[in-house]
Amino acid sequence: MKLHKLSLLTLFLCAVSTQACASDFWKEDVWKNQDRGFLYYPDEEKPKPKTTPFKDLNSIQSADELKAEHAFRLANASFNPTEENVLAFQEVNYFVQEKASLFTDVYRRTSWQNPQFDFSTLNPAANFAQVALNSSRAEQKKEDIRSLTQSWGLMYFYRSDCRFCEIQSPLIKRLQTEYGFELLAVSLDGSANPHFPDALPDNGVSQLLTNGEGLSRVPALFMVKSDKSQSYLVSSGVLSLEDMLSRIQTLALKSPGQSLFRGQDALSPHQNAS
Repeated sequence: MKLHKLSLLTLFLCAVSTQACASDFWKEDVWKNQDRGFLYYPDEEKPKPKTTPFKDLNSIQSADELKAEHAFRLANASFNPTEENVLAFQEVNYFVQEKASLFTDVYRRTSWQNPQFDFSTLNPAANFAQVALNSSRAEQKKEDIRSLTQSWGLMYFYRSDCRFCEIQSPLIKRLQTEYGFELLAVSLDGSANPHFPDALPDNGVSQLLTNGEGLSRVPALFMVKSDKSQSYLVSSGVLSLEDMLSRIQTLALKSPGQSLFRGQDALSPHQNAS
């Protein structure tokens, strides 16, 4: 019986030893194992390629894809600011800047060749040109305002508890005394105004000018055409005299967009043809 147990133990140890030898066969030192043959060499263990969560920037095909990669790298570097993550964000940020720089350069070159889309051809940035333009515009504004006093009148609304009305009233008065506009001052609460001794109480005209909504803020200045066919809110709150004059000129004489671009003249030939 003892002999049988001893035999089983011997077989078990041999099996374990054989497995251990098999597992270390390709890694063990040949000089330490005289039974290992010299003609057997294990396959070379190749290092695994390093993986990265970031995309190859040159493989990106769309602006949305680049935007997503930029946002991902920024969030990754912000949350875990290791040198590797920060460098990855700097890489994509530099890539975006290069794209933007290229776009800017091509945009200006295209503008040079297509002046109909170049705003600077109508409003040059050169200082000497701006001085000349401003002088010309000032003279034109004087002529326009002088002409508008013949076909437009002004209505000024105020209240006694309005702090800004005290500041604005003297400027509104100058539109009447210096520029010749016919002006009617209207008190929303029936109070007097030292700048407008002939002011009238509101008889519903404020509702008429605002399509029934009423005035939520004062001081308020309206311009009304003499034939009552048109009216515009010029200002609500405090505004400089020059700004009020510019708004009156724009509202009365210029269609939307005319003061900035040339409207139909700025369209490409095939757009105009359509």
